[in-house]
Amino acid sequence: MLALLLTTLIASAAPPLETVLISELERATAALASEEEPPYYIALAAEEREVWSIKATTGTIQSRQHREERVLDVDLRVGSPELDNTHELRGMSAWGAEDRGLVRLPIGEPPEHAIRHAIWRELDSSWRGASERIVMLRANQVVKVEEESPAPDFSLREPVVDRVPVDPITIDEAAWSEALTQVSARLDASPLTYSSAASLDGVHAIKTFVDTEGTRLVHGRNHVRVSLQVSTIAVDGDEVDVFDAWDVHDPSALPDLEALNARADELVQRMEALREAPRGQPWTGPVMLTGRASAVFFHEVFGHRVEGHRQKSAYEGKTFADFVGQPILPEWIDVVDDPTRSTWESTDLNGFYAYDDEGVPAQPANLVEDGVFKGFLMSRSPVPGFAESNGHGRRQAGRAPVARMGNTLVLSERTLPDEELRTQLKAEAKAQGLDYGILVEEIEGGFTMTGRVTPNAFNIRASASWRVYVDGRPDELIRGIDLVGTPFAAFNNLVATGTTYEVFNGHCGAESGWVPVSGVAPSMFFRRLEFQLKEKGQERPPMLAKPKAAPDDGTADLEVLP
Repeated sequence: MLALLLTTLIASAAPPLETVLISELERATAALASEEEPPYYIALAAEEREVWSIKATTGTIQSRQHREERVLDVDLRVGSPELDNTHELRGMSAWGAEDRGLVRLPIGEPPEHAIRHAIWRELDSSWRGASERIVMLRANQVVKVEEESPAPDFSLREPVVDRVPVDPITIDEAAWSEALTQVSARLDASPLTYSSAASLDGVHAIKTFVDTEGTRLVHGRNHVRVSLQVSTIAVDGDEVDVFDAWDVHDPSALPDLEALNARADELVQRMEALREAPRGQPWTGPVMLTGRASAVFFHEVFGHRVEGHRQKSAYEGKTFADFVGQPILPEWIDVVDDPTRSTWESTDLNGFYAYDDEGVPAQPANLVEDGVFKGFLMSRSPVPGFAESNGHGRRQAGRAPVARMGNTLVLSERTLPDEELRTQLKAEAKAQGLDYGILVEEIEGGFTMTGRVTPNAFNIRASASWRVYVDGRPDELIRGIDLVGTPFAAFNNLVATGTTYEVFNGHCGAESGWVPVSGVAPSMFFRRLEFQLKEKGQERPPMLAKPKAAPDDGTADLEVLP
């Protein structure tokens, strides 16, 4: 049983919310110590957020919000570090995960007892659920076969006490409302635009974390995103969507109106070109990925499969579990996930954080070195051969933390100019007797399946690709196909990488919810990959003509949608 470290470990200058959390933590630990199933570990995490959201469309504000919120997470464990209530319950899918939800705390400066009341209620509920589940787990261990990858459920560690200042941010709502209104009108100006939006989303978040080991943390992050989206409907029914975004830690680093308008024009031009572009077809052959596409490729093909907790689940494919110390990539490739990096060159990284959601300091995880697989992204859930967390236990509020990616960096020691990769692409297509190779230029994300029942495959959602013809014909823009495959087949066909590294910033969804992530990678050339057809829309373009903006005389003109 871990001893509860009392508040004397914490300086008297502890913020008021931290003091309340510690007090309730001590009270619950003392009260539950005499129960038949006392907790051996409890963590309380409160997140205070100031949130901005502005969305403009068709030259007007659609929504605008500036709010404060405060949420709570309770991580409570009964049993022992060797077997506790978080263990996988085999054969009973309804009990496969903890039943959690978002717990809101009062905002502003409420009476202290109001916050204590919410914490008390959630602690009591968490303990009851954990106590019931541990009984079922002990029985489950008796009636089921021995586990394939037995490992403890929790790793103990030395406490950490730290308060990392997070500068407040200010967003000029009036100025950004005006700018987004203008940009949204520009996106909508094309007669082909079916829907469009220009948005700003910002958050200033402060996290307070306390646990029964004595860890006391206050830290957080600032994140602001401006995004542009425009879509149309093609004659064949396809919805053609084009998107771009800027992710920054400081709103002063966002692009100005001139840059936003220029990018809006480029997105509209790309939308119009894609609308007229032919659909691709199922195909296999040589493929070149730009850096952003490569970053998403590695996120889906590799990243989710090296999340530590998956290596001891009875239902996971465990693709790389038996390959520690063995080559899985060309010897000139390294992969590291480093959430301590806030930028890559001049680009802010979305996956940056100081501490993970289990109170462990962020740290680089060396995953592949000289092509050899070295290990996993680790939370405080040990796996065979890897007993300690490397600071990657992450979650969305209201979920239990598991091992997740942060900033996944793919680094190459063998690079060629990107134009040389195009030359190799054409040469390889010709050698395979094909008319063209495919260059994937833009992506809209992706997903992967890592289990045993479904195919252990990935899907990279290509939004814009090009046929690069071997006979010298101009490249041809195509749409309607996605990059698919399985990990080893894909990695075995990686031939070369380019000199241009690019960043993909986004959010990744998994069982612990949506967390901010980044990927950094160079362009890549593969000898052979596969494409399948993307899902296809069935609706015709709008039958009614699109209304134009009303002229000064107040009458409305109409323009026929081609």
